[in-house]
Amino acid sequence: MVKKTLILTALFLLVLGNAASAVAQGGPSFAQAWSGQSDKEKESFIRGVVSGVRILCMDITVGLGKAGDPENVNKQFRECFNAYVVDNPAKMIATMNELYADKKNAFIPFDGIYKIAGLKMNGQNVDKLLEQSRQYAEGLKKKLEKEVKK
Repeated sequence: MVKKTLILTALFLLVLGNAASAVAQGGPSFAQAWSGQSDKEKESFIRGVVSGVRILCMDITVGLGKAGDPENVNKQFRECFNAYVVDNPAKMIATMNELYADKKNAFIPFDGIYKIAGLKMNGQNVDKLLEQSRQYAEGLKKKLEKEVKK
């Protein structure tokens, strides 16, 4: 279970690293890449996130089934899954489109905008999280630009 989680995390970081590297080399921002996708491609991204979350939540909770109460394991799985997955993909895409329409959010990676969009859809104030994400994205962009120049 731990091996699967580490492998999935490594793959995720590899993909994010490649995308971030392209951004640092003058490639499109995450917002530009997102807006360049068709609605079907965006829907596929959402489905991929759902599949990834399901796999991780299952790996996290399945080990608890041996020693734990099956009802508790199911409850923990649902809590994990529901923390990241929304039941309206079209609204999620529209919310991500809206967030990426703000140029200040252009370099926030897809996974960050996805999480922020989900929180916003649930009625939470995301202003502080957006500001933190913008600072992180800007720092990442500058770091990658320095690495490319070496």
